[in-house]
Amino acid sequence: MIRYFKKDQIILTEGNTDRDAYIIESGQCQVTKNDEVIAILGKNEIFGELGWLQHIPRSATVTAVTDCTLQVIKESEAPLLMEYNPKVLIPVLKIVCSRMGDMLDKMSKNI
Repeated sequence: MIRYFKKDQIILTEGNTDRDAYIIESGQCQVTKNDEVIAILGKNEIFGELGWLQHIPRSATVTAVTDCTLQVIKESEAPLLMEYNPKVLIPVLKIVCSRMGDMLDKMSKNI
């Protein structure tokens, strides 16, 4: 499913429990936590993957920096991918690991 968001429109809100993931087809999105920008994402990047895979509350807020076109990966698709096409999840898991490593680096520099 494709969804469109206008510039400055909030896509995800930290703490919410919706479970969809998003892949950016066009535009840019800003990821913030505690009012601090932690990432600007662009074409072919994914967000919302932790809530999608782990069913945990959103860890950050995502806002459209520009008008955006997003591919929505519905919560209901995760179990099907895991069972019938788990190789599709390898790039998502690499992104999750990379982001966790970046976050640990930031945290160690702030100590």
